[in-house]
Amino acid sequence: MRVSLVHNAKAGGKAPRRRDIQALLEEFGHEVAHSVGKKDEWKSLLEDPGDLVVVAGGDGTVGAVARRMIRHEAPIAVLPLGTANNIARALGVEGSIREAIASWTVARAVSLDLGIATGSWGKTWFVEGFGLGLLATCMAQLHAQDKKSPAKKEDQAFKLFRDRLAVSGLAADYRPLSLKGSLDDQDISGEFLLMHAMNIRSIGPGLELAPQANPADGQLDFVFLPVERRAAFIDYLAALREDQQGTPPVEIRRGRRLRLAGNGYDVHIDDRLMRTEAAPPDAHLDIEIGIDAQAVRMLVPMGVPAIEVMKTDATRTAPVLLEA
Repeated sequence: MRVSLVHNAKAGGKAPRRRDIQALLEEFGHEVAHSVGKKDEWKSLLEDPGDLVVVAGGDGTVGAVARRMIRHEAPIAVLPLGTANNIARALGVEGSIREAIASWTVARAVSLDLGIATGSWGKTWFVEGFGLGLLATCMAQLHAQDKKSPAKKEDQAFKLFRDRLAVSGLAADYRPLSLKGSLDDQDISGEFLLMHAMNIRSIGPGLELAPQANPADGQLDFVFLPVERRAAFIDYLAALREDQQGTPPVEIRRGRRLRLAGNGYDVHIDDRLMRTEAAPPDAHLDIEIGIDAQAVRMLVPMGVPAIEVMKTDATRTAPVLLEA
């Protein structure tokens, strides 16, 4: 195949070199039409991506490519190099880079949904999810800490452990959010420690908060953590640090359109962190979350159970596009 390669040299602390990945692609008989870094100019790649766009990086790199490949015919193939690799795990991509490339001969392209988040930041698309509250605040703090620290976080297992421990520590005294809004015109107002609109099962440091999330069903899984379940959530995080599986003590509602009144929340959209602006009393609801059904094509290994029920192009769901 004629492929394009997008590589993040900093993924997971210490990623394989781009030229080594390119050599491996060529070893499997692929022609590399474009080879760029995450922060390079992508214009020529987007104009002529070839048969396949190969993303060697973590969730942030995959999300960045997916947002630029909306409605492109060429599918995306993920080579997971990040810490959590939530997107790759949702797609069933496992093993080494060599094993992932070898699997393409029997893989299939599937059209997947993207979420749409509209707020004071404008309008943007997401692959993993949109969230506010506890996890968004913790991610912002960890990001600031990593930027200041000279130490390189090359041990992915340690970084996941550290991040989950940080979420647990912050959860003990985190001030709950007073959310006011609706999901598909049904009131969802209440006191919560976090709220996430999830397109795939996991978010952040590999937290599987929506085990049944399906990124091709035309809906999002909206996850709420009521304040009265604080202790149970801390216990859930402790079990994860001991490599024990558990069920997150959250409420999950499936839907297509969320409207919230924003008021200075910490927000994350995939790996991007931001803060909403406080709105004047007469302003309209300033956070809206919707779904863009089957917006991007991705390569999925054959026989992945979670993907079997996904829709085909023939059963495409109309997008819920939000006002600009």
